[in-house]
Amino acid sequence: MGCRLGGPGVDCYCQHESGAAVLQLQFLINESKWLYVGTERGNTHIVNIESFVLSGYVINWNKAIELSTKTHPGPVVHLSDSPKDEGKLLIGFESGTIVQWDLRGKKADFRIYYDEAIHSVGWHHEGKQFMCSHSDGSLSMWNLRNTTKPFQVTFPHAHYYAHEAGRRPTLTIMHGKAITVLEMDYPIVEFMALCETPYNNEVQEPYAVVVLLEKDLIVVDLTQSNFPVFENPYPMDIHESPVTCTAYFADCPPDIIPILYSIGAKHKKTGYSQKEWPVAGGTWTLGSHTYPEIIVTGYMLYKLKTSKAFEKPKPAEGRAAEFVEEDPFAIQMVSWCPQSRIFCVVGISAHIILYRFSKYDANTQIVSLEVRLQCEAEDVISPSENENNPCFSESSPHSPQPHQQHPASPGSSTPEGNKDSIPCIKVKDRMVRVPPGYQAELVIQLLWADGEAPQQITSLDINSAYGLLAFGNCNGLAVVDYLQKTILLCMSTLDLYGAADPYQRLTRSPRRNRQSTSGLTELSDNQQSIDMERSKSPTSGNL
Repeated sequence: MGCRLGGPGVDCYCQHESGAAVLQLQFLINESKWLYVGTERGNTHIVNIESFVLSGYVINWNKAIELSTKTHPGPVVHLSDSPKDEGKLLIGFESGTIVQWDLRGKKADFRIYYDEAIHSVGWHHEGKQFMCSHSDGSLSMWNLRNTTKPFQVTFPHAHYYAHEAGRRPTLTIMHGKAITVLEMDYPIVEFMALCETPYNNEVQEPYAVVVLLEKDLIVVDLTQSNFPVFENPYPMDIHESPVTCTAYFADCPPDIIPILYSIGAKHKKTGYSQKEWPVAGGTWTLGSHTYPEIIVTGYMLYKLKTSKAFEKPKPAEGRAAEFVEEDPFAIQMVSWCPQSRIFCVVGISAHIILYRFSKYDANTQIVSLEVRLQCEAEDVISPSENENNPCFSESSPHSPQPHQQHPASPGSSTPEGNKDSIPCIKVKDRMVRVPPGYQAELVIQLLWADGEAPQQITSLDINSAYGLLAFGNCNGLAVVDYLQKTILLCMSTLDLYGAADPYQRLTRSPRRNRQSTSGLTELSDNQQSIDMERSKSPTSGNL
């Protein structure tokens, strides 16, 4: 869909209006005005870059591989000029056929028919040899003086089919007879060697290789024998976890940004290349603002994983699997005091984590507070004629509820039916070693009640001057002294509003079930059952 280019802090963003996927990027070295385009049908066109109009010069596949050949060679997978003669175009077809085409003479100089499909082709800078990678895991090397057969065929990892079942995403680096294999965390999309010169007819001495993974981007230092990776200037695994929450803070203390950078440096892992990040370009200025600004989001300046405060969730079995969040640690809300550096995070599993900043690592045990914010059935008052917003098992328009959470029927014999007075996820109850930076100090969790999952937290605020934290949802609010780790106040919405509650509730049906459709909560009760509940209300005669 789009791409970003440049050094840290410098972005050039491009996006196709058609929404077409980007399959390949090609850098043009100043004087190039023509672009070769190979098609899936096996034909090659020449396009004017400035006008993006076809030139009319077409290399048809049947002319490229000889008219007498009836077998289609497959899509074009490679196109490149000879490093020594721009009038010679090397065309690689997927089936294994390679053709060097004389652009001026409009004829083929030679044709190579190989049994294995081609993945890529690379020239030697002298223009006398080229190498091909094939689908069976082989590398074939060809000399233009004799194209009847490759002068060398190697299998860096033996035959491809012998390892197909257990293969991992790896990058192989061959230097002379030495072979090094680097295993990647994600599948490889594309990689490209970085050289001092961009011209392919000059000596190519690659100093690094850029590897684009499905969920990351890494650069490997080729100048050191152990091939360390460069430390990324900022995390690039943005596709691994989508951003679910952002917050903006202005007029921050001037020391907050340097302190976050310094902690980030302490988190630096060993084994990184000592060289500067090699991808550069453009200029970046801090702008004309007289005050520092910070945006807290899922990545960039400082990275914090909230899941480290909890035990790894066990796989759910049976019907309980329906109630498990796809990501139980997803962040919904943050509250931060830049002066005291207290940082609070609200998670999707009805929990709050309070972090305190420290320059030093520590052994600590996270304190856990459990809060029950659930309206009691006996406290219910009658709804008005125009209000019908049950809070027990349905979410009102004023208290958004994710459709993934589903409560079980209280009388159910399944495991989730026994959930009562327990949180959605378990806090680590042992001493843990935490690095410098933001360290989890307190976790507040809402509890299941009567087979009902806790309503999600919809509001949060902290006051570091008094050491107080307040939060609430559609069921009520609570105030916590996070210095003493105690609950000061816990009130239901009914206690707050009394008879003036603008969102009056109905009693909970003992078998009411909630079903989710397209992210919206629907009620399984029909209007008749709702009317019956109204008729049982002591003030139903006034309706």
